[in-house]
Amino acid sequence: MLENEEIVDQVLIAIRKIIRAIDLHSRNLIKQHGLTVPQIIVLKEITRRESPTVGEIAKSVSLSQATITNILMRLEHRGFVTRTQHDNDKRRVVVRITDTGQKTIEQAPPL
Repeated sequence: MLENEEIVDQVLIAIRKIIRAIDLHSRNLIKQHGLTVPQIIVLKEITRRESPTVGEIAKSVSLSQATITNILMRLEHRGFVTRTQHDNDKRRVVVRITDTGQKTIEQAPPL
């Protein structure tokens, strides 16, 4: 039983180290490039697809639509993306990367 507890403790310590490393890397990205990891992931996903919807982005990056909407609001405010209604279904919103967004993502470091 003690052996199992030690293994669990080691796993939890390793997970904590990973979380800490991700946090430090994320802070570094914000300082150097002005973008968070989720923002970079979303921008990269938009460049992989042609005019994806908010739902498609959310599904492909495993985040909620509400979270994607907040990220897109920040990216749109900075001029990296545009959001417009879908041509055939006005209830759907499609996202397109701008030239500024494209240049930014080309200069972004690998995650």
